[in-house]
Amino acid sequence: MNLNQISIILQNNKMKRRNYKYFVCACVLVYIYYFFGVSDYLFSKSFEDDFDYPLNVDIRSIVSDVMLGKKISVTPINYYPYRFLTNSGKCSTIEKLDLFIVVKSSMDHFGHRNAIRQTYGQETLPGRTVKTLFFLGIDGQPKSDLQRRIDQEMAEYKDIIQIDFRDHYYNNTIKTMMSFRWVYEHCSTSDFYLFTDDDMYISVRNLLDYVHERDEASQTEANPSKETNEVESSGVTRTADLDKDQLFAGYVFKSAPQRFRSSKWRVSLDEYRWNKWPAYVTAGAYVLSNKSMKVMYIASLFVKHFRFDDIYLGIVAKKVGVTPTHCPNFYFYKKAYSKLNYKDVIASHGYGNHEELIRVWNEQNTVV
Repeated sequence: MNLNQISIILQNNKMKRRNYKYFVCACVLVYIYYFFGVSDYLFSKSFEDDFDYPLNVDIRSIVSDVMLGKKISVTPINYYPYRFLTNSGKCSTIEKLDLFIVVKSSMDHFGHRNAIRQTYGQETLPGRTVKTLFFLGIDGQPKSDLQRRIDQEMAEYKDIIQIDFRDHYYNNTIKTMMSFRWVYEHCSTSDFYLFTDDDMYISVRNLLDYVHERDEASQTEANPSKETNEVESSGVTRTADLDKDQLFAGYVFKSAPQRFRSSKWRVSLDEYRWNKWPAYVTAGAYVLSNKSMKVMYIASLFVKHFRFDDIYLGIVAKKVGVTPTHCPNFYFYKKAYSKLNYKDVIASHGYGNHEELIRVWNEQNTVV
């Protein structure tokens, strides 16, 4: 083999190596493009300029008409076809409640529920009327050992509302909105409603102090609304005041959809095509006024379902004109504990340890 041939072979090998590098780089770029959902980010629509999540109707007017008992021409699109398998008479003999606590619980979280019953679910706050119920789904096996244990728990405590949908992470919106339906239909007289997961620390005392301070401040600054029960001289044109007495508060986030294909929180453009979420309150714990609970539930009947419940409530709030209020005393993470550190805490996440919840709650509620 002469030098010329050797040179040609070396050049060919070098070209093959270069082409191989190009091929590998192209594969990496394609993988990144696909894995990180680059196309979804590129082709998402502007939230600020073009948010039109269905239904694209004037939901505020619909809610106003429903609250005034008027007939509406728009058919609801989001009435969940599930039944309450149990009920409770906790509200049947009470004209007024200060606070109703809705605890979203998993079926097998018996220890969580017992810890709550020993702490913030005691319903014994002096001078305040507070009630608590747990909301569960089903496992699809009516004769399972798990269901038998829940049946025994319900018979003993009578504080569980079970609903016939499959209890699963991606069904949290169903659990949330069925809970809204229950309180709307069976317990609509409470001043405020706290929705919380069963692994939260809650201070009912701090929560009630917070909402009552806001009430006093809003009453001081109150101005007549242009929408308030307007009656025209020609007849009976009325509109409900949807802006008065509104409160939807907790830890507020402003963020964008996760498009990574490996993420459990991935959202495709088919599900949600905008580049940002509306402002939303993290689902761990949030409080609503009586008016906001009713407005949000009625509005949800006309807003397309979305599988993440905190995002869904943010969308509903956006559609009906309710502004989420950020309260820094709600913690979506686990706030480091000390007795002084928790003096003003309303809610803190991460209390799956039952003994820890009981210890912290008792220390915070011991009268010295």
